[in-house]
Amino acid sequence: MELASGIAHVSFPGGGVFLPARDPYDRQTLIEHVKQRVRAKGRVQVLVDNQRWMVQPAPPSPASTCALCGQMADTTCHLSGDYGTPLCVHCALGGVTPVESVHHEEWRQVG
Repeated sequence: MELASGIAHVSFPGGGVFLPARDPYDRQTLIEHVKQRVRAKGRVQVLVDNQRWMVQPAPPSPASTCALCGQMADTTCHLSGDYGTPLCVHCALGGVTPVESVHHEEWRQVG
C-alpha cells in the first residue's frame, strides 16, 4: 500500500488509523500515538514515507539500543523483514535525517 506523502497508516489488532505526518508536530503526535498503541496492543504496523515499520515493546533483556542514536529503546522499530537492526521510535518515525536523530531528546510531557 502506498500512501500520499505526509500521511501515516497505523494498524494494530482490532483497528487502524490514518494520521498526518507532515511536520515535526505531526511526527511527535504520530510517535506518541504509536507508543500508546504498542503499550495497549503489543505490536503495531506503521506505513509512512513508503516504508513499513513493525513496532513492538523492546525485549526486557538484554536492553535494546537504537542502531542510529545509541539510546535505550523501550519500543523498538524494525523495517519489515529486517529484525536485526532495531531503531527507537523517534529515529524510525520522526522524519529526521540520521544526523538529526542522534541528537533527539526523549519527549517530556509538561504539566
